[in-house]
Amino acid sequence: MLVFKNNIYEPLLKINPNAVLTPSEDYNQRFDPHHLIKVALDEEKDVICFIEKQSQIYWREDLLQFYPRAGKTNSLNYINKIRQILQEGLKNSSIWQHMNSYHFAFLFDVLVRFVFNYNHESEKERINYLPELKAMPIYFENFLDNYFFDRNFTIEEEHFNSLTQKQKQDLGYDCLNLFGVINGLVPTREEMSLKESKDYPYSIYV
Repeated sequence: MLVFKNNIYEPLLKINPNAVLTPSEDYNQRFDPHHLIKVALDEEKDVICFIEKQSQIYWREDLLQFYPRAGKTNSLNYINKIRQILQEGLKNSSIWQHMNSYHFAFLFDVLVRFVFNYNHESEKERINYLPELKAMPIYFENFLDNYFFDRNFTIEEEHFNSLTQKQKQDLGYDCLNLFGVINGLVPTREEMSLKESKDYPYSIYV
């Protein structure tokens, strides 16, 4: 199971101080973050297959178009592997696993595109993707506020690299592997691996 800011495997409770609810109570009750991520990752296989079928001279352009952050690595192999790692982590119910900036940057690219397409689809197509929402649009900013710890991986490379180490620490830009993500470095096998949580990662609200 993947660790986010809030638990994607349970309903978001009003008593949770980290919860940011939308004005629509119906939406709040229906929205299932786990299902959204699962469907988006499943659909991503088709995007990767599409890129693979193109001539390799177009891969860099395609990667940056579909993955503005994760695609900076210029590695389709990495894109495919990290998708598989996240899919496996999402459905593994035996352990909690922490992600790093590489995982969150890839997920962000995937979800931005999926939600944009979903919100511009017909009602019939929306229901095909996420039937629980009854064709309601997705409040993406609300999703990010509730489930992403930060969006530091969206910082411009030039700005990030101009900062001193102390400035990065003061601004909270010291997330694991953030330097590699922003500078488009291909992660090692260890950097792509999920890290098993040593304990239950969420507070208990009563």
